Amino acid sequence: MAETEILSKIGVGSGLDTTALIKALVDADSAAETSQLEKDEEKTNAKISALGTLKSNLKQFNNIIKSIQTSESSGFVGNSSNTATATLTASGDAAGADIDSSLTVTTLASSHTLTGPAYSATTSTVGAGSISIAFGTWSADPTSGGGQSHTANSQSTISVNTTSSTTLKDLRDLINNAATDSDSDGERDVLASIIYDGTNYMLMLKSESGASNEMKVTASSDLANTISGVSYNYNATTSNMTQRVSGINSAFTVDGISMTRSSNEIKDLFDGFTLDLLATNSSAIRVSSQVDLTKIKALMNDYVLTYNEVMSLIDSLTTSGDTALGGSNEAGALNGNSLLMSIKSQLRGLSTKSIGGYEGGPYFLSQMGIKTERDGSLTLNQSDLEESFDFNPEMVHAFFSDQLKTDTNGISVTSFELLNTKPGTYAFATNGSTHTIGGVNATKNGTKYSVSSGDPNGLVLNVANGITSGNVYYGKSFLSLAHETVEVFTKFDSVIDTQVESGRSRIKDLAEKRLRLEDRIEKLTQRYQKQYANMESAVAGLNETGNMLTALLGNNDDD
Repeated sequence: MAETEILSKIGVGSGLDTTALIKALVDADSAAETSQLEKDEEKTNAKISALGTLKSNLKQFNNIIKSIQTSESSGFVGNSSNTATATLTASGDAAGADIDSSLTVTTLASSHTLTGPAYSATTSTVGAGSISIAFGTWSADPTSGGGQSHTANSQSTISVNTTSSTTLKDLRDLINNAATDSDSDGERDVLASIIYDGTNYMLMLKSESGASNEMKVTASSDLANTISGVSYNYNATTSNMTQRVSGINSAFTVDGISMTRSSNEIKDLFDGFTLDLLATNSSAIRVSSQVDLTKIKALMNDYVLTYNEVMSLIDSLTTSGDTALGGSNEAGALNGNSLLMSIKSQLRGLSTKSIGGYEGGPYFLSQMGIKTERDGSLTLNQSDLEESFDFNPEMVHAFFSDQLKTDTNGISVTSFELLNTKPGTYAFATNGSTHTIGGVNATKNGTKYSVSSGDPNGLVLNVANGITSGNVYYGKSFLSLAHETVEVFTKFDSVIDTQVESGRSRIKDLAEKRLRLEDRIEKLTQRYQKQYANMESAVAGLNETGNMLTALLGNNDDD
């Protein structure tokens, strides 16, 4: 190349700019392939970027769906005319009806509370021995040699062992570490603490609230020593521990109906509401509920707006760019991509999907005020939502909350299979010899009834003796269905990830093609350079010969 340029620049040889000529020839030979490579790279990179944008938007959509799911909106709010006596709170996990009731609180539930012997310091040793704590109901407060009876409940007895070096603090920790939630109500069966009365330190034991959760404490060895009043016994034979508070149930009257509960937090009185008793009262107060759709409207509107944004993005990515059809001059980066057509189809399908497993259902999105417009976008008609809620509040929960419940006391769901049990309403029926759940033959084992086929496949019910019929409601909310639909495309290694990886692989292939093309261009350039160098040398030689001949002929003419 250098030789050709020198010959060209110094006016020797053909006088042509062979560098430019060679470049033009090489460009002409490789232009089509270079252009195609550049177009393929640009198109593939645009596709990868578009898929990344799509997945990011779908993730945001899914996050909003999950955020709405955890909002626990029921459409109702609870009210109390005296919040110092009691509060009523909508739990959000069931559709509640209108409530307007009078409430009188006679007694608040309390935990059985015992204290042990007094010590001068929390580091005082308690001696070697063992303590067991059982739970149930005392016929009366035991006294030494009293002989009262204790009827155990279903909670597990706990036991701890001490040594000669165990301190009062150690004993407290041993009991708390051994304590369990054996009745699965979210609270430990017993809580141990140390109190100081101004002079001495004492171990305090406190059970769960209620008359049926009172403690029977039995000690052995040094811990049972009654000398100087030191003893951890509180049982029918010996009761050296001191009862500070007896286990008591809450007692209250609702609309003239007397009731008791083991707790002051009552979740089973009004469907979908929690009543918290805070103080006793002599004059009845009012507890009520009212409709409050403000939050629900906002949450549904969030869904509509985000859905429309995702669908608008898909439309822009898949536009044909056909100006005759009103499109832009440039096609979308994912025009013709079947994956996006599938995503769009599935998202649109949610709008017409049947939501089963709820009383009064199945329900549809349109019944909740969300309509599909001609262009495929969604709109929320708040008036329709209010009208639907007034007619049947359960519709709102079909949008927000999954459910698994029965309509009959004595029938409970023991288990179901997430992958096999389909959402729906299933009627249970038995005549003693034939049993069905949702019309499918069920197998009976004691009080358990199970099915292994059909839509209720995997459903197991526990049915009390004497119950012959009832309904089971297993509902997957609209938001759960939407989450499952979107999750398919946003999870790790999804079909979107597969297409992105395919695009990256394509970029690598194109890079290798570009290297091969550059290698071919280099070899072609070298070949042309050699050929033109030879030509320039030959032309230069001919020019030199011609100049010599001209000079000779000129000399002859002078002679």
